[in-house]
Amino acid sequence: MNIRTFIESKVERNPDKPFLYFEDEVVSYEEFDQKINQAANGFLDMGVKKGHRVCIMLPNVPEFLYGWFGLAKIGAVMVPINIAFTENEAGYILNHSEALGVIVDSERLPIVVEIKKRSETLKWIACIDPVSDKEDIHLFYRFFETMPKTLRSIILKHNDIAQIVYTSGTTAFPKGTMHAHKDFTLTGEAFSLCAGIGSEDRVLTILPLFHVNAQYYSTMGALAVQAALILVRKFTASNFWDQAVYFRATEFNFIGAIGRILYARPEYEFRPQHQIATAYGALVTPDVYEIFTKRFKIPNVIDGYGLTEVPRVSQNPIGGVIKMNSIGLPAKHPDPSMSFSEIMIVDEDGKELETGEIGEIIVRSPVMMQGYLKDEAKTRESIRGGWFYTGDYAYKDKDGYLFFVDRKKDIIRRRGENISSTEVETIINANDKVLEAAVIAVPSRLGEDEVMACIVLKENKIMNPEEIIDWCKERLANFKIPRYLQFRDSLPKTPTQRTAKYILKQEKDIIESSQDMDLYKKKIRL
Repeated sequence: MNIRTFIESKVERNPDKPFLYFEDEVVSYEEFDQKINQAANGFLDMGVKKGHRVCIMLPNVPEFLYGWFGLAKIGAVMVPINIAFTENEAGYILNHSEALGVIVDSERLPIVVEIKKRSETLKWIACIDPVSDKEDIHLFYRFFETMPKTLRSIILKHNDIAQIVYTSGTTAFPKGTMHAHKDFTLTGEAFSLCAGIGSEDRVLTILPLFHVNAQYYSTMGALAVQAALILVRKFTASNFWDQAVYFRATEFNFIGAIGRILYARPEYEFRPQHQIATAYGALVTPDVYEIFTKRFKIPNVIDGYGLTEVPRVSQNPIGGVIKMNSIGLPAKHPDPSMSFSEIMIVDEDGKELETGEIGEIIVRSPVMMQGYLKDEAKTRESIRGGWFYTGDYAYKDKDGYLFFVDRKKDIIRRRGENISSTEVETIINANDKVLEAAVIAVPSRLGEDEVMACIVLKENKIMNPEEIIDWCKERLANFKIPRYLQFRDSLPKTPTQRTAKYILKQEKDIIESSQDMDLYKKKIRL
């Protein structure tokens, strides 16, 4: 099924049911579909054809959804851009994708205006806000005033490209992952199975729509079961519980840092009358699991694992056995040709490893990118024999549960030993005084790496460096204990609230501004 028939089949069944909640606006399934059609007709009027690429650089607003699905309905390709990107970063994606047009708000408009001056392919800009003295800017909101609410038939196939989403580009230029219509529809159906949501649920979307999580899981998952989607402009910890109660949210997706951020907020902000039954997260550590289940009284906290290239790889089963620190079992899919993701742990030669042995995760799934745009070499390197090589390390236990070790690029190599930065972070984060920590590799005078921990303390907490070393000494092998410690007010974050370790690694004076604990470690004979 393609995205157009997927949406229209849901509208046909429940046209009057509310689908979208945004601030004070409520949009029914039928109204939602009509607005998508109006956007699609507007694109057709501007010359957008099947296969053309159009970028969307917007926060979480309804116009993002109308633009995305409007493009999908006419066979065009949506290319989302992180709203935090600079002119240089956004310009790379606009030019590399050879985008015909871009949809922005007034805040991002000056950036894309400058990019358009030097772009050979970018022909038009559409702004969702009223703009004065800008005759060359299309007004996106006018589509909903002038365009028909019905859309002519267009031939679409399930394997037509629907989106090109760019990876983070932390080690090189971002790569454009190409996803087909079926990837969205299958993942939407699969997410409804894994999160246990139904037609009466309300999915609160706090992660950004330019990220695959909010697209594949929240939006497509809600559509799959004809649930409601609650859209908020961005995650704000101080408003989270008020929003959850006001909109009667029953499910939301998160990353681990969000749990710690909410935990650090004043207790009076928590609303015990909330109706959230399920929270779906990534790399849910024991402390975050306890925060959500015990303090916030959310009964189902699901740990899942997926990638931009291959969403829905594994998860801890809802209603089944949950193992702490595990990313669960192969994910279930509604595709009869492959009901579950196939996962292997392999060595450097691609040979499958035994239970308990650490190696690279490779996966075969019905939901997988078709390749990297304009990069056949990287595509061949990543997809071999139908298997996607993730670059992530893990191991399996005797029951088949996966345990994530670290991302290949974040493994620390110290004196011949491999150290998981995630493991060291989990230990430090377990300390009651610590809000969050990021562990990275820094250069060693002896070659290879040294371990550095960048730590943010909870409000009104005081901690000396020796306490951290003593804490780690009781819980980690000596070679894993950080040499360098740095206490900070905050950690750099991506818009999805993940710690941006690559920014820490780029700080030129990070070693000089940290505390070298080598003398203390020698004193206590580590």
